[in-house]
Amino acid sequence: MRVIVSFTALLLSVIFLQLSTGGLGPLDALSGVLMGFSSSQIGMLGSAHFFGFFIGCWWAPRLMGAIGHSRGFATFVAFGLIGILGHTLSNQPWI
Repeated sequence: MRVIVSFTALLLSVIFLQLSTGGLGPLDALSGVLMGFSSSQIGMLGSAHFFGFFIGCWWAPRLMGAIGHSRGFATFVAFGLIGILGHTLSNQPWI
């Protein structure tokens, strides 16, 4: 029973993380349009998002091996939140 509770908590957290980051792509594009960014700048925003995802996929196994899955997951969630909150600090496209 304990294993089921552990997996349920992990899967729910991953579901919520994916739902929240899934809304970030369209939000970036729509806010870029509202701020007057060019089409190429909006495209670079989307590319940067997936470049960060690629770096995370490359870095995740090393981090999980070094500090464990719980702390690694918390670290990636913290980085994601910092990135999302960082969007609100400036309206410059290169940030």
